[in-house]
Amino acid sequence: MKAFENVRGMRDFLPQELAKRRFIESKVRECFQIYGYEEVETPIIEYFELLSMRAGEEIRHRMYAFKDLGGRKVALRPEMTASFARVVATKLRSEAKPLRLGYIANCFRYDNPQMGRYREFWQAGFELFGSSRLEADAEIIIVNNDLMKRLGFSGFFIKIGDVRILRGLLNSEGVSEDDQNTIMGLVDKRKVKSVLTFLEQKKVSDGCLKTVKKLLELRGTDCRKILEDGKRILSQNERSLEALEDLEAIINLARVGGVDTTFLVDVGFARGLEYYTGMIYEVFIPELGIALGGGGRYDKLVELFGGEPTPAVGCAPGIDRIVLAMEKKGLFSGQLSTINRVLIIPVGDDLSAKALEIAANLRRNGISAQNEVVGRNIGSALSYADKKGYAYAIIVGPRELEKGCIILRNMKVKEQKEVHLVNLVNEMSLMTRISLKSI
Repeated sequence: MKAFENVRGMRDFLPQELAKRRFIESKVRECFQIYGYEEVETPIIEYFELLSMRAGEEIRHRMYAFKDLGGRKVALRPEMTASFARVVATKLRSEAKPLRLGYIANCFRYDNPQMGRYREFWQAGFELFGSSRLEADAEIIIVNNDLMKRLGFSGFFIKIGDVRILRGLLNSEGVSEDDQNTIMGLVDKRKVKSVLTFLEQKKVSDGCLKTVKKLLELRGTDCRKILEDGKRILSQNERSLEALEDLEAIINLARVGGVDTTFLVDVGFARGLEYYTGMIYEVFIPELGIALGGGGRYDKLVELFGGEPTPAVGCAPGIDRIVLAMEKKGLFSGQLSTINRVLIIPVGDDLSAKALEIAANLRRNGISAQNEVVGRNIGSALSYADKKGYAYAIIVGPRELEKGCIILRNMKVKEQKEVHLVNLVNEMSLMTRISLKSI
């Protein structure tokens, strides 16, 4: 019979791998709670038209799109922001603003699988709807920074920019929105030569070409200097200057809000989604050359989907990439919690019922207990318990039961003792606390 493999780019999550993802999700939900973000779930499948609006050309081409049996063109969601904008435009349009919404979800893109990039991938998200103020932009950065700290990261940095810087310059040259989107896609991939060639074909001025080239090279961690240089280069462009001033204010607000992380200001920064209208950012660790997540402002998406004009800003930490980064830095060690489990082994089939009774009583008292159900002898059952990481084994034998006792074996130190059944729950309650297990 043929042995089937995973569809390329899709993964099975075995227990230890899933435990890592669940740990990250638990920290995300801690942030949901303390920052007031209410968790929402949306369908995996949406209308293609919804998902393709403002998604960016590359993402549109990489969607899992198909016609359903009713002939409707639908797609697996490639990211989550469009779905949340739809929810706000339809289900939550009359809710008091601001809205703070969160999610943990799987998304799909037909990308070339490589380190940190899968065709099914998992994201967390924080979306803040209803505020155009810079405090909202700062809050999203603060939340993301807090999440990284809770996961144990240090030495990470935040790359930050604003799409209005380049778009303001291109608008002043009369470059169309579609052409701007093409340019931003090239900027996102750092194809500087292609950007300049494209602009030459659009017959922009020599001054524009020189300015764009300077902007694409302008980045660094000395925020004040980079921003001042940017203001000097763009001194004649009001919209671009406003974006630079806002960027400076957002960084200062984030600092006041507790962000002591390094900011790398990148004046010529773009992301692959067309819906961004303002500040954008990404989070990096030096050891990994890929972003662990990012986000930005998108003020027109809710209105585009039929809702009221609703400013919005959000971020999406990438769970798969965070797992890779935590593994690389050894951050899972000592953080993954596991229950101390007990295996109950009857000595003979005639004691199986008593073993089931003991297990049921332990579970009623919150103790993780499993029965030996394969019919192994004691030696084989203990060997299995050792391989599977059971902390304790309870051996139910006829001689011990005559005295109202069982044998309790500590699998870690290979010691055992008789315990009276009357005292078993109390004994186990002391011994089977939540422990920390390194993976």
